[in-house]
Amino acid sequence: MPLVKAGSIALYYEMHGQGFPLVLIRGLGSNADHWYCQVPTLSRRFNVVIFDNRGIARSEKSKDPITIAVMAQDTVALMQGLGISKAHVLGISLGGMVAQEIAMRFPEKVRGLVLGCTHCGGGHVVRKPITDDGITPEDLYSDEPATAAKALKILFAEKTLHRTPQVIERYLEASRAHPPSREILRKQREAVMGFDFWGNLPKIDAPTLVITGAEDVLVPPENSKLIAGRIPGARLEIVADGGHQFMVEQPEVANRLILDFLLGSNGRPKTIRTRAK
Repeated sequence: MPLVKAGSIALYYEMHGQGFPLVLIRGLGSNADHWYCQVPTLSRRFNVVIFDNRGIARSEKSKDPITIAVMAQDTVALMQGLGISKAHVLGISLGGMVAQEIAMRFPEKVRGLVLGCTHCGGGHVVRKPITDDGITPEDLYSDEPATAAKALKILFAEKTLHRTPQVIERYLEASRAHPPSREILRKQREAVMGFDFWGNLPKIDAPTLVITGAEDVLVPPENSKLIAGRIPGARLEIVADGGHQFMVEQPEVANRLILDFLLGSNGRPKTIRTRAK
């Protein structure tokens, strides 16, 4: 099993394809296997690096508290351990917060930045009321089927729920293979709650794509609009019929937008004015 030392812990990782490195960072509770819709396409043009965050799936656990800054350090340590001096960095949800931190604290490591279905934390988070009171994304891993089923409603768009159940089942397969512990879910949730990056967004100077699902009720698109408006030159894309899991709900659209941005002209990310849809 491929592991690389990142500070005091070892992280599980995989590398796919050849070319300039592209590091993918997953969100709360999920693991490297959840990139099944991105790896086959993105690895045709890039050396795609996927990994399990600390305490998740095959990576080592730690008794230490987890913060977004710690996870950013983990990711950079992983890059260093793999001999990667600079990469494109793509993070979604919690992983998007980690990617923001990397771009600000380690700008020399980032050539292009992609922030998916994420927010900047603190008092600037835009929240949308959720009908199922108290249901959180962590409930996807509940032992109670009814509770897990409710969690799907905040992770996927209505169209996905009603028309493409196979998309949800494939996602659940990856989730069930390596269910996270309640402890790591709590720690990751605390990391999210302690994140406040609003004041740092203008400091990001990497070419940036902000992308999200139009039907995301967990992290509404307004959050992406705020982020894109604060990062100089950022590009905004909103994917129709996509919820919080738009990367697996609308993979062809999402992958095309990511490739279009990262390849740009002369193989460099495009920097264009923010474009809302």
